[in-house]
Amino acid sequence: MPLETKWETHGFYARFWGTVTLADIETKNRTFSNSPLSDHCHYQIFDGSEIESFDLPANGIVEMASHDIGMGSYLRGLSVIHIASRPEVREVYQKYISLCLRLNLSWKFHICNNLEQARSWLSQQEKRRAEEAKQKTPPPFFFHPTP
Repeated sequence: MPLETKWETHGFYARFWGTVTLADIETKNRTFSNSPLSDHCHYQIFDGSEIESFDLPANGIVEMASHDIGMGSYLRGLSVIHIASRPEVREVYQKYISLCLRLNLSWKFHICNNLEQARSWLSQQEKRRAEEAKQKTPPPFFFHPTP
């Protein structure tokens, strides 16, 4: 299986190579979603910089998106970064992202050429996340009973 995964402090990294099948992607999805770490995950990196091709059934992209729509119902605001330089791999990513966006998945998607670009984009997303969290923090509540 052309896949390796690892958990990072705030995210999940998956690297693929060679010919990637729907079963490979489903394995990655199970590794991610079956872990309690996914409940607090900020991002997922799908590193396909070494993918040569995808071997997907006709409905493969729909199956990938439908899984993620289910995950998106409770894991909101996830940043998903796809890495690829091959046009045919980027095309699969674009079709998947387009379908997810049409289905109103709340995740933020980005396609990069390499891991360095992905980390830079993630850094920007984490800064935005921290600013949004500050803005959502309610002011302290003070109770002053009347005498």
